[in-house]
Amino acid sequence: MRTITHFHRLRNSRIKIFYVIAAIALIYLTCGLFYRQIIQHRYFQQKENRQNSRRIVIPGMRGNIYDRNGTLLAGHRSIFSINLYLHELNDEFRKEYLQRANVLRQNNIKFNAKELRRNIRVDVVKKHLDAINETVGSNYAISSGAIEKHLAQKFLLPMKVASNISQEDYERLMYVLPKNSPVQLSIDEARYYPYENLACHVIGYVAMGENHGQPSNEKIKTFTTKCQMGKSGIELEADSVLRGVHGYELWQIDTLGTARTLLKSEDPKHGSSIRLSIDKNLQDMVEQALGNNRGCVIVMNVRNGEILAMASKPSYDINLWIPKISSEAYAQITSEGGWLNLATQGKFPLGSVFKLVSSIAFLQSGEVLRTDSVFCTGVTEVGGRKFTCKNHTSNIDITFGDAIARSCNTFFYENAKKVKKDRLIKTAQELGFSEKTGIELPYEGNGFVPTEAWKKSRGFGSWVVGDTINLSIGQGYLLVTPLEVCCFTSSIAANRLRTKPTIFFNGNCGNLPNEPSLGLDEPDYNFLIDAMVEVVENRSGRHAKVENLKIAGKTGTAQFFDHGDKRNLAWFTCFAPVGDPEIAITVMVQEKSKYDSYWGGTNAAPIAKKIISKYFMER
Repeated sequence: MRTITHFHRLRNSRIKIFYVIAAIALIYLTCGLFYRQIIQHRYFQQKENRQNSRRIVIPGMRGNIYDRNGTLLAGHRSIFSINLYLHELNDEFRKEYLQRANVLRQNNIKFNAKELRRNIRVDVVKKHLDAINETVGSNYAISSGAIEKHLAQKFLLPMKVASNISQEDYERLMYVLPKNSPVQLSIDEARYYPYENLACHVIGYVAMGENHGQPSNEKIKTFTTKCQMGKSGIELEADSVLRGVHGYELWQIDTLGTARTLLKSEDPKHGSSIRLSIDKNLQDMVEQALGNNRGCVIVMNVRNGEILAMASKPSYDINLWIPKISSEAYAQITSEGGWLNLATQGKFPLGSVFKLVSSIAFLQSGEVLRTDSVFCTGVTEVGGRKFTCKNHTSNIDITFGDAIARSCNTFFYENAKKVKKDRLIKTAQELGFSEKTGIELPYEGNGFVPTEAWKKSRGFGSWVVGDTINLSIGQGYLLVTPLEVCCFTSSIAANRLRTKPTIFFNGNCGNLPNEPSLGLDEPDYNFLIDAMVEVVENRSGRHAKVENLKIAGKTGTAQFFDHGDKRNLAWFTCFAPVGDPEIAITVMVQEKSKYDSYWGGTNAAPIAKKIISKYFMER
C-alpha cells in the first residue's frame, strides 16, 4: 500500500513538471507569435512590399544654357522612338509556351524547356515588330540575346526598338498601334546645340550615363534608365544644377514579374537654366577671326572679369555626342587634338609678352629706372653661352621704353642680371602665373614659374645666370596658360595685382573684389602703358592698330616642340581703349608645319584687330 502511494506521488510530481514545461513552452510560443504578428508586423509588411514592388527612376530634363543676352546655346530637341514593353508580353509568352509544349508532349517529342521559352519570346516579339515594319517599310529586329538580357536586368523598363525615327513614321504608327499594344511610341528630349561648334570647349558636351536616381531608405529593387550627364565644359561643371531632380514610379508586381498596379509616382523636375557671360555674336566673330589656325582667343571684360568670348581650335560639333558619338568621329577629333581647350588647359612658353612682367619687376625693385638704357650689340655672352637679340638693328642705345616697344632682348638680359632671379620669380608668382585662375571650367591647368629648388629637385643642376636671363624674356622652363595671360593683361589695364575671371553672367557679382595695385607709382605705371601703346602704334603690334582707338598691347614669339619638331607660337595681348579700358584680348596661334613662319606681330595681332574693330563698331 505504501509502495503504491509512493508511486502515485512520484507520478504526480512528474506530471506537474510536464505541465510546467508545457506551460513555459506555450508562453514562449505565444510571446513569439505576439512578437512576430504584432510587434514585427510593420517590418514584415515592409519586407513583403519590397519583394512585391519595383521602382522605376525617371530622369529630370536638363536645364538650358544661354548666353549673356538670353540666346539659347544648349537646349533640347524631340527624338521619336519605338519601345517594346516585354513584361506586358508575359501572358502571351506563357500561352504560346503551353500550346507548343502540349503539342510536343502529345507527339512524344523531347524538348528543352528553357530553349523553347527563348524561341517563343523571339517569335512573339517578331510578330509585333513585323506589324511595325509593314507599316513604315522598315526592318527592325531584336536578337534573342538582347531580349534575354533585358528580361534579366531591366524587365520593367521599355526596350528600345528604334530611336530617332522620322516624324512621318511616328505619326503613321501613332494611328495604327492599338492603345494597349506592348509596342508604344515615345517622344524623348535630347540635348541640342543650335550653333554646333560655337564655344564647344566652354559649353562642353553630355553623354548617356547610368542614372542612379535619388537615394532612398527603402530597399526596393530599382530600375534606372540612362540619362544625359555632363562630361566637359559647363555641362560638367554645372551638371548638378542642370540635371534637375529625378522622378519615379512604384509598381506592384505579381509572382511572374508582371507589373500590375501603379502604387505611387512622382514627376521629375526640370533642371535649372544658367546664363553664361559669353556673347554669342562676339563669340561667333572671334571664331571667324581665328579661322583655321590652331590656337585660341580670349576676350575679357576688364571691369568685372567676365569672359565675353573664348575660342579654341581645332573644335568639334557638340551635336556629334547626341545620342552617341561614332568611333570614327571620336578618333578624328582625338587625332586633331580637338578635345583640349587651349585657352585654359594648354601650357606654353610665353616669349616676349613676359617682358611686361620683367618690366614690372624692374620698376618695383628700384634698381632699374625709366630713364635707363643699354647699348645693344645683338649678342650677350654669359658663361661662354651667347644670347642673341634680333628684334631690331644692332649697335645702338636702347632706352627702357624702346626695349619694351622694340622687344629688345639685350636690355632685359642685362637688367635681369642686376635685379636677379628672386625678384623676377616673386613678381611672376604674385601676378598669378603659377596658379589656376579659378575660372568655373573643369580641368583648368596652371602655369609654371621655375625656381632654383625645383630645378635641383629635377636633377637639372643649380640655377645659373643663363636661367635668369632666359626667364626675363619668357623662355626657358616658364609655362603659362593663355587665360593667365589675358587675366594679367586685364590686371595691367585696371592697375590691379590679380584679375579673377568668370564664365557666368554677373559671376563676380558684377564687380571684382578690391585687389592691391601692381605696386608701381603713377609715373612708372603710365610709363608702362605708354610703352605698350607704342608697340601698337609704331612697332611690332601695328597690325592690330585701329583708327581713332588707343590700344595698348605686346607681341611675343616663342618656340615649342610639337611631336619632336620645333615650332613657333605667335602671341598678342592687348586692352582697349587706353584711359578707360573695357576689354582685354589675348591671341595665341601655333605653327602647324615646318613651312609656316609665325610671329606675334604678323599672325596674332591681325586677329585681335578684327575683334577690336567689330566690338567697338557694333556697340
